[in-house]
Amino acid sequence: MTAGMLGVSACGTDSAPQPTEQRASNSPGQPSDKTPDYRRAYAAGYEEGRKVYDEGGKGAAVREVVHGGCARRALDAGARAEKDRGSWVKGCQDAVQDAPKEPPARAMSKKEANPSLLKDFRAWARAEGDGALGRHADQLFTVKLTGSDYDVEVRTDYTSRSQAKSFARAFADWWDGDDGRGVARSVLILDGHNRRIAVQSL
Repeated sequence: MTAGMLGVSACGTDSAPQPTEQRASNSPGQPSDKTPDYRRAYAAGYEEGRKVYDEGGKGAAVREVVHGGCARRALDAGARAEKDRGSWVKGCQDAVQDAPKEPPARAMSKKEANPSLLKDFRAWARAEGDGALGRHADQLFTVKLTGSDYDVEVRTDYTSRSQAKSFARAFADWWDGDDGRGVARSVLILDGHNRRIAVQSL
């Protein structure tokens, strides 16, 4: 299943003049310190998406929306995206489609534990003759981003990045494109303190 293109309509504006202070507060510039995290994440994603659009034109929309480019870019955006990756992705997707800014009304990312997926992965590892592999993971989460896009996060007892990367590749082999309802973009391997130590595209 592929993510659908987002349609955005522009809102009308009031032609009445505004005081200088009010015009400044409504400007589309950088968000203030009082701006909610999800709106700040959206603004950062939109800024990145606009750069991609300016470089790639209309073709960027297919690459970044349908093929998950924005979802993967969010993983490299650092703290600007981590407060709410879903809102960052929406901002990026809106910009690459040359749509006006339309920030979400609430945080978009939704992280949920999925013990059944973890159970299935452990069963696969045992069938492959590597039961120890599955035991390195103690929790698995799905993280809804926007539209049908989501990421998978696996918390492990790994401290070595090389071991975590090897685990991520094995997980991707098991996943094998079976996204279920939606489109899984990446698996993130976390250490015991929920810090990201490896990422693999799905």
